Amino acid sequence: MTPHSLTDLISRVEAREISNELDVLIEVALFTPDSALSGLRANAAGTKVIGTHADGSECTCWAAEWSLNRSTTLAALKARARTPDEKDQTNVA
Repeated sequence: MTPHSLTDLISRVEAREISNELDVLIEVALFTPDSALSGLRANAAGTKVIGTHADGSECTCWAAEWSLNRSTTLAALKARARTPDEKDQTNVA
């Protein structure tokens, strides 16, 4: 993920930055394609997210307020930042 790495986003949340721009970057970083949306990107101004549906149509919406919910956001970003090998080991009994 460039130019905003997960490490950069984690640092910004840990520094208690609160901004719509940061919320958009986090929303895009945490996005996982599903049956409703095949892609997600920031708009040109970096103020909203644009979702792409499987048929190619797009929808524009606000990002969730990730920077206001620090603990949940940090947990989600850190989980996404772990390597696949580390994720596999979290379920080992």
